[in-house]
Amino acid sequence: MEVRAAAEDDLEQIVSLQVERNGPECDAMVRALWVDPACGPRRFTVAVDGGGVVSSLCLIPGTMELAGTAVPFGQPEFVATAPSHEHRGLVRRQLDLVHRWSAEDGHLMQLIAGIPYFYRRFGYEYALEMPPVRLLLPGVDLAMPERWSVRPARSDDIPIIMDLERDVQSLSELSAARLATWWRWWMESGEQAVPHVAERQGVIEASASIGEGPPGMAKDVVALSLVAGRHPDGLTALLACAAGAGKPLAILERPGLASTGQPLSQRHPRRYALYVRVADPVVLLNHLRPVLSRRLKASPYAAASGQLLLSLYTRSMVVSYEAGEVTSVEGGPPEQDATGRGGAGLPPDLIATLICGRYGAMGLAEGHDDVRLGRQAVLVDTLFPKMTSDIVLSM
Repeated sequence: MEVRAAAEDDLEQIVSLQVERNGPECDAMVRALWVDPACGPRRFTVAVDGGGVVSSLCLIPGTMELAGTAVPFGQPEFVATAPSHEHRGLVRRQLDLVHRWSAEDGHLMQLIAGIPYFYRRFGYEYALEMPPVRLLLPGVDLAMPERWSVRPARSDDIPIIMDLERDVQSLSELSAARLATWWRWWMESGEQAVPHVAERQGVIEASASIGEGPPGMAKDVVALSLVAGRHPDGLTALLACAAGAGKPLAILERPGLASTGQPLSQRHPRRYALYVRVADPVVLLNHLRPVLSRRLKASPYAAASGQLLLSLYTRSMVVSYEAGEVTSVEGGPPEQDATGRGGAGLPPDLIATLICGRYGAMGLAEGHDDVRLGRQAVLVDTLFPKMTSDIVLSM
């Protein structure tokens, strides 16, 4: 079977496969990405058997803001294989190709959401927690605030919605926004979660997608996701609109979201995280040297100079710093006893989790026996603290 970049005449077979395996809503989005200059046919893969497309996926470009520094990433998406050709290594072969493209495009990491465990086989780890879910307590008065109204969003609302999104995401240390292509598709696809806007005297001040609860929740729950707004009453108005369905309500929380002032239950036990892959942590950390330096300068290490040996066991890195500035990050050989040499160690399948700050270095060590920070624990936690994140993928 041949694995290659897609050709122009592969489109209809790709769409047919995506609709069969991932649902009819994929039709419009695949076609939108096909004509998007940032993606296009050159960033779709196909596996072909006897002239027919039996597996496909694509690479969507994105940019993450990590503590004020832009980090380009690639998002493998729309992964589909015909049932007759599953378990033959076709996804692995296509991901190998996509990872090469991603590196050529200057991406420093890859992000994906998907099947539990599956993508860990290809170098991904659960590094970014998805938004927690909270349920609205029963009996709460959800009257529409005075002078507010809610309606389904239109395509011409997209720039305002994206502005609202940027406002909310700017309050997180780690963020990534969806492409305008995705928003247009979401408006036009007729999905069960429908974008809405809340207006105060005709001015849009809040937005959210209202629809069926997220994976892991009962289907009779109405959920508000992608909630953004500048005024607490905007969220109350959106909740009042959603309450019209007469079902239990849930909110997918996000850092910086204005409070409604309404009582919420304890966090729903649903847990989900995004996969992240970092192929070359030395390159990524050198890109993030301005971030690491700012953290040092704001810490008791502001006047310190030295080197930090950080072992990934199968390889190592040396972080050099002088007077509060990280001057270089260099790769090194395998190092099994970094703490014995005054350094720290963590397994290679946790480096993305460390860099993305899901737990912070100290938290990571508390949860994993093979993370050893030794006497450098405070320094490592200074360089790699826990961060708030608001990552929204184009999927």
